[in-house]
Amino acid sequence: MKRSIASRHLISVVLFVAAGLSWLTAGCAPRTKALFTLSELRTYERLAVLGLTPEQEQLFMACYIRGFPAQATTFVERSRLQEVIKEQDLLQGRLDDKTRAKIRQVFGVEALIMCNYDEGPEGKGMKKLRVRIVNSETGAIVGSVITEAMSDFESHCQQAVKALKRDLYSGRY
Repeated sequence: MKRSIASRHLISVVLFVAAGLSWLTAGCAPRTKALFTLSELRTYERLAVLGLTPEQEQLFMACYIRGFPAQATTFVERSRLQEVIKEQDLLQGRLDDKTRAKIRQVFGVEALIMCNYDEGPEGKGMKKLRVRIVNSETGAIVGSVITEAMSDFESHCQQAVKALKRDLYSGRY
């Protein structure tokens, strides 16, 4: 009888700990929202990333290329792109028709990957990566995803690219 009570007590403790760990990690698990992709994303070969630091941009490009290995993707050099953007009187995070047309004409960029990464207050807590893929000719948004998690920037990039790919190919890899 003592063994039975001890066994039940041990099982209760194990279940309690498992439930607690499950609750704690649920807040850490990456979440995606505002996800959609249009089929034309498959056709883009020349892309540019905007809105990230040079290090973040490099990580995002690496994740994107690994995520879409069958796609012949070329990324445009950020410093050359920044020259064109600085010439324009722009609101942060927005590109007018004239600027998009110039980027397309000068660099051959078919789509702009516009990102915003929020590390939360003092780099702690929930972090968020917002990604919008915009056709440089029409200004139409052809892809969008938001990731939220406690994880680092590279994990956000991996999650965002994975979600875009899954949505684009309807869950088929």
